[in-house]
Amino acid sequence: MTTMSSIWPLFDLTLATPRLELRPITDQDIPAAVEAARSGIHEPGSNPFSNPWTELPDDELGPNMARWYWRCRAECTPENWTLLLGIWHEGQFIGCQDVGAKDFPALKTMSTGSWLKQSAQGRGLGKEMRAAVVLWAFDWLGPEVAESEAAAWNEASLGVSRSLGYEPNGTTRKAWGSQVQTVQLVRVTPETFKRPDWELRVEGHEAAARFLGIA
Repeated sequence: MTTMSSIWPLFDLTLATPRLELRPITDQDIPAAVEAARSGIHEPGSNPFSNPWTELPDDELGPNMARWYWRCRAECTPENWTLLLGIWHEGQFIGCQDVGAKDFPALKTMSTGSWLKQSAQGRGLGKEMRAAVVLWAFDWLGPEVAESEAAAWNEASLGVSRSLGYEPNGTTRKAWGSQVQTVQLVRVTPETFKRPDWELRVEGHEAAARFLGIA
């Protein structure tokens, strides 16, 4: 019998840390993701996202998030992919950690981004979920570099990056909603990565890697 796993094996990927479970967001997970986002991610006037999606009215936020999840799946190819991993803590959906790559066989570079609902912030969970995807990348997929970025004022995000061994990689200017922000670029390599003192547990990797065209 044909199963969803045989059609879209990414859904079987699971990364587990001491406190978190990370797995691709399915359609059944979208309501929990929308509820977590509606609960609040940042203080008013301090939007950490260049696309101010968190400022949408409630009746637009859910459809916008669903469209983004569907778009990332629809455009997922070995040449250009973004994997959106939901974050579960004690059985509750608390945020999203993405990891993606373009022209990975040639560039050997991955990028990450994330959000975490406010009530889950300040407990080291943001660092733990970033460490999970970087561990998976370096130990299972084989990139030479992992990149990230944040608005220059976003000390929380940049602090997580520094704590994991990311180094500055220049700045750029980007449209940030209706404003322009200076954005700090950061990068980490297997040699500079500050590994956590716990072991990452991975399930469903082999089929997911084949689907992404990574040997």
